[in-house]
Amino acid sequence: MSESFSEQDISEFGEWRQKIEEANRNNIFCHCCTCGAQWVDSSFEAVCSCGSSQVERISCWQFPDD
Repeated sequence: MSESFSEQDISEFGEWRQKIEEANRNNIFCHCCTCGAQWVDSSFEAVCSCGSSQVERISCWQFPDD
């Protein structure tokens, strides 16, 4: 089965991707696996203040608003 997308669908998908990329740039939840520190950063390459690069990262937009 072949799917085709309208120009409007493609445009909406592009807008959606841009919004996700913007959210990712400034809202990355980080957790240091070495010392347990947690913080929000704007880089997926963040290093903990303890010097460890053993950092788990997840985009904050993935957390539900309670």
